[in-house]
Amino acid sequence: MFNSPFDSFHNIVAEAKEEREQLDRLLTISTPRERMLVVAIALLLCVLAAWLFLGNVSRSLAAEGVLAERNPSPAQGSPYSVETLVWIDSDIAPDIEAGMAAVIELSTANGGARALDGEIAEIHAVPWSGGFAALESSAPVSMFRVVIALDENAGDPPPADTDCRVVIELGWQSPLALFRMRQS
Repeated sequence: MFNSPFDSFHNIVAEAKEEREQLDRLLTISTPRERMLVVAIALLLCVLAAWLFLGNVSRSLAAEGVLAERNPSPAQGSPYSVETLVWIDSDIAPDIEAGMAAVIELSTANGGARALDGEIAEIHAVPWSGGFAALESSAPVSMFRVVIALDENAGDPPPADTDCRVVIELGWQSPLALFRMRQS
């Protein structure tokens, strides 16, 4: 702008005015490719917003535990029920109800895995013994006794005191509710 000291004042002002006019112009999308890119990004944002409010996400809980007992099942069509002792987050435990689908995952001796399908028949908190009762209400996880009625084709359950992993299907939830739950 003020590069040459020998330019006239009028020339310098004209150049400055020209530069300001270039800066005042609105952004223009000049090629069809750029327009398609803007439309694609806007469409993607609209789809993401719709999924956030209207979509569903499957929730499940995996808890480590041990098989406590196996019993003849009182449920119709189920040969056995299995009692497991599992550690569950205290915030999630109230969401677990009888009738929810559950899978007991067992590791086999040859390094494989065996899965027993069923549904939750009962769930109860296991009370703490001794002087730890004060910790029970403030602990982030608690021990629960989960009774799972096995499906007909599940086969015989393994003996008690076998380590297992219990996967409980908690149902469907909107992504927005899931984000709110993680923030609290």
